[in-house]
Amino acid sequence: MASPSPLLGPPELRDSNSLQPKPITASGPSDPFMDLMVSNFNNSTRVNNMSFPQMGHTENGSATYLSTGNPCLDFFFHVVPSTPKESIEQRLKVAWEHDALTTLKLICNLRGVRGTGKSDKQGFYTAALWLHGRHPKTLACNLDSLSKFGYFKDFPELLYRILLGFEIRSIQKSKRFHKESRNRGRAPFSGIGGKKRPAATRELRVAKAERWNQEEKAKASLDRKKKKVSLGNEAFIRYSHDPEYRFLHERVSELFADYLKKDVTFLTCGKTNKISLAAKWCPSLDSSFDKATLLCESIARKMFPRESFPEYEGVEEAHYAYRVRDRLRKQVLVPLRKTLQLPEVYMGAKNWETLPYNRVASVAMKKYKEIFLEHDAERFQKYLEDVKSGKTSIAAGALLPHEIINDLDGGDGGQVAELQWKRMVDDLKTKGSLTNCIAISDVSGSMEGTPMEVAIALVQGREKGMALVSGFSKNLLKMFLDNDGEINPMAIMEAAISREEYKNLVVLD
Repeated sequence: MASPSPLLGPPELRDSNSLQPKPITASGPSDPFMDLMVSNFNNSTRVNNMSFPQMGHTENGSATYLSTGNPCLDFFFHVVPSTPKESIEQRLKVAWEHDALTTLKLICNLRGVRGTGKSDKQGFYTAALWLHGRHPKTLACNLDSLSKFGYFKDFPELLYRILLGFEIRSIQKSKRFHKESRNRGRAPFSGIGGKKRPAATRELRVAKAERWNQEEKAKASLDRKKKKVSLGNEAFIRYSHDPEYRFLHERVSELFADYLKKDVTFLTCGKTNKISLAAKWCPSLDSSFDKATLLCESIARKMFPRESFPEYEGVEEAHYAYRVRDRLRKQVLVPLRKTLQLPEVYMGAKNWETLPYNRVASVAMKKYKEIFLEHDAERFQKYLEDVKSGKTSIAAGALLPHEIINDLDGGDGGQVAELQWKRMVDDLKTKGSLTNCIAISDVSGSMEGTPMEVAIALVQGREKGMALVSGFSKNLLKMFLDNDGEINPMAIMEAAISREEYKNLVVLD
């Protein structure tokens, strides 16, 4: 592998003097029978020094085991979207010591969408960052396999969180909320100390307002430049002095570059149906991801290396970096995104009248439906009517049943949710109908919240005694029926991580 070209970062960094490297138990008498039984219990290493799994109580006070005796099985069943970060990391540590490859598969199972896993994005980010901190080569060298479980955007997000901290998204969300709250609660200015302002001519008021606007714009522009320099400086130093971060950064940019090269070839050959979504999730130039990670420069250098493009021979390094970044945007991202017909492209250009609603992905449709109604109500309503009549289709594959149910009271009156629900049900029916099945849903007080929403969403049969089930594994239902309803927890876990996507994962450190 060729040694990576050094990153330069934005031009502002080279005009600054701020780029200085920063110093970076007593045992009792033996019982042969008990020793044999305990050693073979669940064929696993014990979680603690007790001979049997520790007992505890459920939320309702009933007796239960606190552990299965198998750390991987505990991780599989206990880690859910509400699990605290510290608990996930502790379970990962124990599970990895027990069986590293199975734990790696379970990390992927957290992220898996479209029937490949639990679709727990935040849990996956916690696990992936834990993996980077303790087994960085295993994370970096499995990126291509990991991309099959989620989306390409996961990898810039991981770099972003490594640089700015795991809680950065929560911090940003909190700041936005407080800013919006202040703006909503701000009273009109009525002078100092409640005194009425003296009258002024209209010309003076306009001139004063314009001067204030110019000052605010200049201040905001300066603040943005300072922030860009600060972010670029941190990314440059981390890349230069942290070999494990640099290795991950290089593998992420290499993954994007490889897919983008193939996609450009497919576009040139007219095989547009083979184009991946790498261009959709590749950071845009000067986006927040790019400013914080310098990823666009790294990708551009791999797309247009000096040795393969004679026009860059003798070009000064800073100018070369600028030119390949611009070329990445013009010759790669723009044409590929146009071909993919991404809704964001049309929305950004305000081309509402040509936006192809039948190409909008399920999550994007759920997110943007009210914006579509606001800006293009007539065409969007016509599209929904066409979906109802079967003339066109609507995507629903990446959504979970309860996520669709939750959106029934949306601003569109639940129209999109109803159609996405029908699409999901129809897709499940095409995979095989269920007959003579009884749906049992636990809606007791301890199920309050997301668990109850999930349970209720799954009990949606059109015929008496029939229900359609969508879980975190495409193998689970078949296994349940093939075994006359008799399955054990270990079999459930093994089935959930037995699909083709899991077979290329490798543990390297």
